[in-house]
Amino acid sequence: MKKYSKLPIPKDSAWDKKTWRYYSPIWFNQFVDSMSNLIDWLPTIWQDRHWDDYYITKVLQHKIELQRAYLVKHNRHTEIDYDNFWMTTVLNLIEREHESFYELEKYDYCEINHIFSEPDKNGVRTINSESIKDNLDEYLSKYPSTVRKVKQLKPNLDKKGLALFVGIYNQRKCRSLIFEILKQKSARWWD
Repeated sequence: MKKYSKLPIPKDSAWDKKTWRYYSPIWFNQFVDSMSNLIDWLPTIWQDRHWDDYYITKVLQHKIELQRAYLVKHNRHTEIDYDNFWMTTVLNLIEREHESFYELEKYDYCEINHIFSEPDKNGVRTINSESIKDNLDEYLSKYPSTVRKVKQLKPNLDKKGLALFVGIYNQRKCRSLIFEILKQKSARWWD
């Protein structure tokens, strides 16, 4: 899983720099920006498919990556560090959403041996899972408020079922948090 960290903010701002763009006509700068956008977006668009929400958030992730790099590089407003923090947070949450991090986290706390049966007359195999090591108490202790919430919604769960639903609940919270941060913070992300 990719881990994003805040980009380093340069000491100077774009206001202090007189590059070739300063002396070029606007139409030429716009042409260069458009060509640069085509190059930046080509790999993402090439891999895009229309059948899953993963690809929607992948496009969103790429857009935030590009916008964060642009805003930090140009460093034109006083709260760029604040915006850098929240953009990085959203990128990490999107990455966790893509990897189903919270749904699969419980497997870091248990060890399971999977045994496949011999094929039956139709060639179908079954799988039997045997728990070798179980440390789900430590996993559940990481999320006490989520455990309480899940127990309210599903009171008759055993420890394995509770761990499963805590992961599902946390994954849903991750997705909600992405869009809540975007709703509250993204209007500030401009240069």
